[in-house]
Amino acid sequence: MRTTVAPRPQRGRIALSLVALVLAVLVVLAGAAGAAPARTNSYARTIADGRAAAQTLLAQSGAASLSLALYAGDGVVWQEGFGYADKAAQTKPGADTMYGIGSVSKMFAAVAAMKLVDQGKLGLDAPLVRYLPSLGVRYPVYGQVTLRMLLDHSSGLPGTTFADAVTATYFPGYLQEVLDAVAAERPKTTPGLFSVYCNDGFTLVEALVAAVTGKTYAEYVKDEVLAPLGMDHSAYPVRPFAKGTYAEVYDGDELMPQLVVNSFGSGGLFTTPSDLAKLGAMFIDHGVLGGTRVLTADSVAEMGTDQTLGSFNPVPCGRLTYGLGWDTVVQPGLEAVGVLGWSKDGDSDTYHCGFIVAPQAGLVVAVTSVTPLGSDACMALGERILLHALADQGTIRRLPKPVKAAAPKTRPATAAQLAAMTGYWASSGAVFRTAAAPDDPQALTLALLAGGDWVPLVEGQRLRVDGRFHADGSPNSVSTIAAGGRRYLVSTEVKGAGHYRESNLVAQKLQPLPELTAAWKARVGHVWLAADGRADATDYSAAGGPVLAVGDIPGLPGYVTAASRMYGDQVVDPSESDSLGSMLLQIPGNGSRNLEDLSAERHDGEEWMKWGSSLFRPLDTVPALTTGANAVTIGAEGHTEWRSVAATATVTIAGASAWYLYDAGFAVLDAGTASPASVSAPAGSYLALFGPAGSSGTVTVTAR
Repeated sequence: MRTTVAPRPQRGRIALSLVALVLAVLVVLAGAAGAAPARTNSYARTIADGRAAAQTLLAQSGAASLSLALYAGDGVVWQEGFGYADKAAQTKPGADTMYGIGSVSKMFAAVAAMKLVDQGKLGLDAPLVRYLPSLGVRYPVYGQVTLRMLLDHSSGLPGTTFADAVTATYFPGYLQEVLDAVAAERPKTTPGLFSVYCNDGFTLVEALVAAVTGKTYAEYVKDEVLAPLGMDHSAYPVRPFAKGTYAEVYDGDELMPQLVVNSFGSGGLFTTPSDLAKLGAMFIDHGVLGGTRVLTADSVAEMGTDQTLGSFNPVPCGRLTYGLGWDTVVQPGLEAVGVLGWSKDGDSDTYHCGFIVAPQAGLVVAVTSVTPLGSDACMALGERILLHALADQGTIRRLPKPVKAAAPKTRPATAAQLAAMTGYWASSGAVFRTAAAPDDPQALTLALLAGGDWVPLVEGQRLRVDGRFHADGSPNSVSTIAAGGRRYLVSTEVKGAGHYRESNLVAQKLQPLPELTAAWKARVGHVWLAADGRADATDYSAAGGPVLAVGDIPGLPGYVTAASRMYGDQVVDPSESDSLGSMLLQIPGNGSRNLEDLSAERHDGEEWMKWGSSLFRPLDTVPALTTGANAVTIGAEGHTEWRSVAATATVTIAGASAWYLYDAGFAVLDAGTASPASVSAPAGSYLALFGPAGSSGTVTVTAR
C-alpha cells in the first residue's frame, strides 16, 4: 500500500515561527545596521584574492565579462568589472553596466508581494483565487494555493510556461499566456505538500500585483521597490536598452541579440551588482535603507525563515532551504563556518547571477556574468569572496579547510542494499539507470539515457563504511532512501571551496508498468515540430530546435519519454490512457521542477502532441516543397506552417512575416523577417513559416 504525507498546515505571518523569532533576536543583537564590528576594514586581502579568482574564472570560461560588488558595513567596499561589456569598443563593465539577473528577479517579486502584505492588500495565506478567481475554475484544487506557496515554491503548479517565455523583443501578452496555461493544467502535487522550484508561481505574482494595485508589475516594482532603494541602474526591458548601458553577450566573437525574459517576476530584471547590494543592505537593516522603510522587520524575518520545515522533505538540501523568494536561508558555504547566509542565484539564456547576504555579518556579494559563465560559477565566486571577507573582519578566525577528499573504505553490500540501489530512476529532464557490472555484482554503474542509449556517468561505485556508494578515490557518492511510499536516489557531493558536503534528492525510482498500448508504441521513435508561439521565441531560434521527440526507456516497460530543448528527457506514465501521458514525479527541492502532461490531440485530420501548453505537429506529415511556386496559407488558428526541401535548391519566400530554415538536425541555417527573401536550402532541410491567421504566401523553389 502506498503511504502518503499530508500537506503541512498553513502558517500565519502574525505569529512568526520559532525560527523567525530566533532570527529576529539574533539580528537585533547584531546592531541596528546588522553590521560586523570591523566597519573600517579595507578588505584588501579579500579584494586581492577575489580579483585573481575572477580573472581566472573569466579566462577559463571564455565568457566576455563579469561584474561584482561587495557590500560591507555601510557601503560598497569593492566594485569591479572584468572582461569586455562591448568587445568591439573594448569597454570594460562599469559600475552602471546592467546585466540580466535571471531568477534573482524573484527576490523583487517577493519584496513587492510582501510590501503589499504589509499594507494589507494581499494575504500571505489567503487563497490565491480571492484575487485571481479564474485559476480555480477547471481545477478547484487551485483554491488551496496561497501567496506563501508561490513564494516558497510549494504551490504544486507544473513549473514553467516555456512557449514565448524568452523572445527577441518584449512580449506583454506572456502573462496572460501563463494565466491561461496554469488554469488549464492540473497540478503535479497537492498544494503545500512540498517545495519544488517553480517559475510560473512568480509569474503569477505579476498578476496579483496588477489585480490589487491597478499598475503593471514593472511599474509597481519601479515605483515601490527600485526607487525607494535608489536602484537607479535597474530596469525591465519593456523597450530595447540603449547600447552601452548593458553588457553585450557573445557566442565566441559573434554578438548575440539582447533577449527578453518576458516573465518579469520570475527572471526579467536587468540591474548592476552595486544596485543589488542596496537590496541586500535593506535586508540587513530589517527592511530599511537610508532611512526609507521598504518592508517591515517582520516581513524580512519571514522571508528569511525556512519555509520547508514541516513539509515532505526527507533529505533537506542546504542550497534548497527555501525562504520566501530565497533559494536558501541557510546558505551552506557560510553555514559550514557558523555564519547565517541567505542566497538566490539566477540563469537566463544569456545572463547569470549569484546573490548572497550574510545578515548578521553585514555583508552582501553580487556577481553577474554573461553566458557561458553560469550561476554556479557566480555563486562559487561570491561564496569565496564572503569567506575571505568574514576572515578579514574577524568573524571567522581562518578560512575553512577542505573536507577529506578520499573515498572511505569499502564494505560488502547485502543483496537488499544492491537491490535498493539498482534499477531505473527519473528526475525532471533526465532518466538514469544503476546496474551492477556483469563480472562484479558489488560494483555499480550509474548511466544516463541519451538519444535512446545508456551513457555511463560513474563506474565502479561500491558501498563504503559511510553507508553510501563511492567510486574509487571519489568523495562524492550516491545512496538511496525510502520516503512517502517512493524510493529516491540521493547524491552527496563536496561543494563550495571543498569545505562541506551536501546531499540532495536527485531522482525517483521507477517501477515497471504494463506494456505500452499500440497507440503509444506507434508514437515512440517519432518527432513533432513546434506549431505555436511567437516567431522570435527561443523555442525556434535556440540550439536544439523546435523539436519534441517521443521515446521509451530501454529495459523498463510501460513508460514514455518526451525530449525537448527546454525539458530534456522527461518521463510520463501513459498506462491509464491512449491519449494522455501523465507527469508522475514527486521529488522535493529541484528534481521534479518543470513537469508537464503529454497528450495526443486531433488537428487538421492529424494527431498532434500537446506538451504542457505547447502544441507540436508531426514531422512525418510535413508537406514537401515542389519545384516552382508553392502556395502556403496560415490556418485559422495561426499555427506555424512547415515545409521540407527534398533537394538542394534556392528558395524564395514571399508573404511570410517571419521564417526559419533548418538543416536535417534542426540547427538554424538562416532566418529572417524580410519578404520576399531568397535563401540557399540544402537537401533534407526544413522551412518554418509564420504569419497572421488566414494570411497567404508563396515559396518558390528553384533547383540548383
